[in-house]
Amino acid sequence: MENNKNNKIIKNIRFNRNFTDINKYNNFLLELDNKIRSDPLYYCNNTELSERSNIKKFVKNIDYNFTESNLNNTNFLGQNILDSLISSIEKNIDSNPNLYLDDNNNINNNILDNEICFYKKLSIDKKKINIEIEINQIADLLDLIEKYPDDKEVEYNINMSALHNIKEPLTQLNNMIGIKSLKENIIDQILYYLQNLHSLKPNIQCNEFMHTVIFGDPGTGKTEIAKIIGNIFSKLGILTKGTFKKVTRADLIAGYLGQTSLKTRDVIKECLGGVLFIDEAYALGNEEKRDSFSKECIDTLCEALSDHKENLMVIIAGYENELQNCFFNYNQGLNSRFPWRFKTEEYSAEELYQIFLKKVNDNGWSLLELNKEWFEKHKSHFKFSGRDIENLFTKTKIAHSRRVFCLDPSLKKKLTIKDINKGFEMYLKNEEKESDKEKLNKIMSSMYV
Repeated sequence: MENNKNNKIIKNIRFNRNFTDINKYNNFLLELDNKIRSDPLYYCNNTELSERSNIKKFVKNIDYNFTESNLNNTNFLGQNILDSLISSIEKNIDSNPNLYLDDNNNINNNILDNEICFYKKLSIDKKKINIEIEINQIADLLDLIEKYPDDKEVEYNINMSALHNIKEPLTQLNNMIGIKSLKENIIDQILYYLQNLHSLKPNIQCNEFMHTVIFGDPGTGKTEIAKIIGNIFSKLGILTKGTFKKVTRADLIAGYLGQTSLKTRDVIKECLGGVLFIDEAYALGNEEKRDSFSKECIDTLCEALSDHKENLMVIIAGYENELQNCFFNYNQGLNSRFPWRFKTEEYSAEELYQIFLKKVNDNGWSLLELNKEWFEKHKSHFKFSGRDIENLFTKTKIAHSRRVFCLDPSLKKKLTIKDINKGFEMYLKNEEKESDKEKLNKIMSSMYV
């Protein structure tokens, strides 16, 4: 019964003169094809209304991919569109046989009352703009976005629509303090995927590894950078979801042999379509390779890197030497699965000052006295960069709270050099405790069975 109904729909589309005179349509498209080849403006300026009316009858649910993929093909003939249309309708009928019928089993005229994508594209003589520019930094891409709008009536030689989609994460990355070298190097990754050079064929899913390593000390913005990279890939459509999950050793390794692989697979499954970020990934193993739990976890992860390379990005971060000795050395296949490598550099005194000032302003406080010279004098105490600056700000606010306890409200949340120096004293005491804790952790991390 369903087949008979389906055949009726196709038959009506092909032959129902109330909607399309097939002979006239075919003749028109043959003539139109020749006209467009000899004079691209012909369609816009000279096509008769009756001919436009014929095209206007076609379904809204046409296979747009066919049109888009053939627009720039010099061998493309307009008369093939009817075949494409009918093929698309046949597919749609399988999922919804009544889509094109009204209550009387006649073709629903309301559905056939929309301009098709092909008609719109032919009826617009797109303005062509060829952009020639050398891209050396993220600011260059942002300048392009500002200068060239995402205009559907303009045909660029680069994918401006995709660029506009990633404007927000590009701006976030560009506004990060420091990491100049990383910003310059990450351009290669962005341009590579922006142009779909990772795929063998257009519209085919990614078939290369996009897994990434970010080398650097704690507090240099690696987590934030990883989030931005994931957001870029999501907005480019390479990753299907915006998932971002940050994990450590405790999230992947179980207490008993055999359970670690299951725990690791569950985390991976949760991250499909997005980013799995493993901070301090060197903690998964050790130089002696005596941890069987670590090997189970890393082997499971290595397998997933290949099995899900089209829809999973794994980003690992940590010290370069430790990652090589305690992570990559566990499995010889790991190195080749992480083709993208970036490195954060140590912050200068000026950049530490800028980070501190940003934290003050972002939290609604103000800074009355302080300059980069103060950070040049005390820079050696901020080995964990951003993380340490966060702690200094916290201690400074605590010191400030005591100083302004009996003062006018207008003087509160306004930091002076006295607040900062007192906060720095409190920070140093905490730093000593953290140093002792770090030494203990290094001892404990080498004690594997």
